[in-house]
Amino acid sequence: MFAMMMLLIADVVSRSFGQPLLLMAELSVFVMMVVIYLGFSRCEEQHEHVRLQFVVNALPETMRRKVIPIANIIAVLVIALLLYAVTRDAWSSFSTGSSIEGMTDLPIWPTKLIMVVGMVTFLLQGIVNLFDPATGPQESGDVPGFE
Repeated sequence: MFAMMMLLIADVVSRSFGQPLLLMAELSVFVMMVVIYLGFSRCEEQHEHVRLQFVVNALPETMRRKVIPIANIIAVLVIALLLYAVTRDAWSSFSTGSSIEGMTDLPIWPTKLIMVVGMVTFLLQGIVNLFDPATGPQESGDVPGFE
């Protein structure tokens, strides 16, 4: 995020002197995409993704023990599907040489490749969470941000 902020500040300052920097807005979007996709796995590791925890907590304990593994399996399947889609898109961008056209053509496949790496680590972390009961979803009293 700091890199994105610095790119935008440099662009604003250079514009105030009448010399705008080329592709700064596009580069900041690329940095934002990298930060988001590389952050998925850490968010999954810390169990900070959006969950309907209040619904799970309302279930009886026996039902909760059945629902949580099923929800984790569904999550891993969805992550795998998203990984497939991101990989196909990245390969398409690479094979066609897609770029953002402007004063200078900026290829987009490197950013999409990093997105694939982020999705792979996200999937791996989801699988780890699926098979490691010690790192399962937190109980209602341990939800970050809620006291």
